Amino acid sequence: MNEVNKILNNYLTGLIHKKAIKRQFIGNLTEYKSEGYPDPLGEKQFLKAKGLIHRYPDRVVLTVTNKCFAYCRFCFRKNNWQKFDGFDLKESLNYLKQTKTVREILISGGDPFTLSNKELLNIIDALNNIDHIETIRIGTRVLSAYPQRITDNITKQLSQYKSIWLAIHINHSDEITQEFVIASGKIIDAGIPIVSQTVLLKNINDDVYTLKTLFCTLTKYRIKPYYLFGCDQASGNGVFRVSIEKAMKIISSLRGTISGLCMPSFAFDLPDGGGKVVLEPNSIISKNKNHYIFKNFEGKRREYIDV
Repeated sequence: MNEVNKILNNYLTGLIHKKAIKRQFIGNLTEYKSEGYPDPLGEKQFLKAKGLIHRYPDRVVLTVTNKCFAYCRFCFRKNNWQKFDGFDLKESLNYLKQTKTVREILISGGDPFTLSNKELLNIIDALNNIDHIETIRIGTRVLSAYPQRITDNITKQLSQYKSIWLAIHINHSDEITQEFVIASGKIIDAGIPIVSQTVLLKNINDDVYTLKTLFCTLTKYRIKPYYLFGCDQASGNGVFRVSIEKAMKIISSLRGTISGLCMPSFAFDLPDGGGKVVLEPNSIISKNKNHYIFKNFEGKRREYIDV
């Protein structure tokens, strides 16, 4: 247990007996020697200031820390754990003030909630004072890794800002504990929406039942499933990757069994900064001028005459 405590906080050590959680955090060090990219999303080529990544026209990512409450074996930024180049708020603000096409900020890391309240709110306060910034997202694992961090104090302070969203990382319904429910309820009741991001992981959640349970449970607690991501090609991630063909079969089956409210978009990031690709199973069987043959959610052929 001492070895576990080196990489997990006390909250997660209480859940580590659950197989779907243990597999995400406790692994064999030899896996990190397998093939992959140290920077699988090619983020470094889009750095505009220390810690600021500008890949898409209207939004940027601020990597404000390399610290997390726990370190996922499949993390796409695992290279930052030991080689983090840091974050410069002043430098980032100068770039953002001059780049008026940016309307949305994702505060990421690491996990922003490992910062103190003062440090986190200082960043948000500075961003909030830039007129053309409309939306601030906080990317975090906090609800599934250390929900006790969400206090009444931090929730109240976050609710004072314009358009704050939480984008949480969660991969299995075993991570939805009573503590998770209480913390997420505080956030949502304070007027802060929550969306979820899930990574499709081999032998952890790569089946219809597991994902259906996760997405429907999240929706039950007013959290919108936002993205289901293919596992990025970071070094050592080969043991977690699920083929696109299998992913499409899972997505197709989910489409027929859960509502759109419960359904996230399936996406993966292309290597070397190619960006995000969103995929959907093809429902068009054939097309002749304005005459379509579709496959519906039951797998049946249906005709449709377009305008």
